Amino acid sequence: MKNIVLILIALTLITCQKKDTLNHFLTKPITQQDLINNGFYKYSYIEKLDDDDDDKINDSIKSIVRYDMYSNVKPEADKEGKLCPTQLWNFDYEDSIKKKKNIGYLKEELDNTIITYLFRNDSLFYKEINVIFFNPQNKKIPDLTSKEKILTYYHNINISIKPLYEQSSTKKYTTIYMIDNYKSIIYYSDTDNYYRFFTNYLKNSTYYDIREYWYSGSIMEMYYSD
Repeated sequence: MKNIVLILIALTLITCQKKDTLNHFLTKPITQQDLINNGFYKYSYIEKLDDDDDDKINDSIKSIVRYDMYSNVKPEADKEGKLCPTQLWNFDYEDSIKKKKNIGYLKEELDNTIITYLFRNDSLFYKEINVIFFNPQNKKIPDLTSKEKILTYYHNINISIKPLYEQSSTKKYTTIYMIDNYKSIIYYSDTDNYYRFFTNYLKNSTYYDIREYWYSGSIMEMYYSD
C-alpha cells in the first residue's frame, strides 16, 4: 500500500496581466504554456510516495508526483502567510470587509467565473469552470444553464456533442455529455443562472468539486490514487 508523505506547498505565480483569449468551454486539451500566455496564475505542490508504511528497512522514496494548478484567480496570503487563490468561498469566519472586497473581485474582475486546470506530472488531469451567476449581457461566457442551451451552443460553433444517459433519471436532467470526443459533466440551474463544467482527461468520468479545497482561503493538497 502506498504511503503519502506530505510536502509543504510551493507556489509559483504568473503575475503578468495578459488578456485571456482561450475558449475554455472547448474540450480539446491545452498546454501549461497556453495558460501562462493567457495570464493564468500557477500554484504547485508535490507528494512523495513509498510502497509501504510498515517497511522499516527500505523507506526510500519510490516516486514523486507533481501537481500544477492554473487558475484565473489571483493570489492572496492566507492566515499562515502562504499564497493561495483569493478566497471566494466559505466566509463564515471572515470579517464582512474582506467578504465584500473578495466578492466584488469575483463579480467585477472575474465576471463570476472561476476557471481551474490541474496538471499531474505535466499531463492535463482535469479542468473545472464555475459560473457562479450567468450574466446574459456577458458575451464571453456561454449560457449553459439548460440542456437545450448546451446543445445549441455547441451546435452553433460546429462542435460535436451527444448527451449520455447513464441512468434513467438523467434523461430529464442531463448532466453528462460527450463533447468533441471528451466526456464532460455540466451541472446547471436555469432558475439560479448557475453552472459548473468539468472535464477529466485522465480518468474520464470522475468529478471533483474543488471550490471547498482551493477557493476557501487556503489550498488543501489533494492527492489522487491511480
